[in-house]
Amino acid sequence: MAKLVAKKYAKALFGAAFDAGKYDTVGDELLFILKYLEDEPELYRILKNPLVITNEKKEILNSIFKGNVSQEVLNFLYIVIDKKREEHIEPIIEEYIALVNDAKNIMEAVAVTAVPLSNEMLIKLQETLSKSLGKDVQLKNKIDTGVVGGVFVKAGDKVMDGTIKSRLERIQKQILQVKY
Repeated sequence: MAKLVAKKYAKALFGAAFDAGKYDTVGDELLFILKYLEDEPELYRILKNPLVITNEKKEILNSIFKGNVSQEVLNFLYIVIDKKREEHIEPIIEEYIALVNDAKNIMEAVAVTAVPLSNEMLIKLQETLSKSLGKDVQLKNKIDTGVVGGVFVKAGDKVMDGTIKSRLERIQKQILQVKY
């Protein structure tokens, strides 16, 4: 349900921003808001709190974001608050960014490795993924010490597991299928 709400609001905002030729600018402003909410989690808790009245929430947003984001984006936040969808602000922004990326043929991906990839390796992997997926892949490297070796890549709904662990599991499965 939450994902459906986020998609609905994000699509509505994207449609209006696209028609106005401002979808990129709106995306940047929404990323600014998302970063602010991540840096100030207390603000998000206040916005989601049903005991704080709607007008107070709007005044708080106005005092923080007026002059930093366009009036259109501020008005959109007001609508979200009026409709009591405050808990969906972050997912709405994430869905909106996904729509912008799709319009620009960009795909975000994460490469999970045990140790940080060198800049050279990250660029090479990004280029390879861009060619194979037919999109401009924006790759981030995430470190997970649970990865024994190799790389695990998640790009959109695609998963590519090139870790040593997965290779060993495939070999084990093949060995167990061998009949003596």
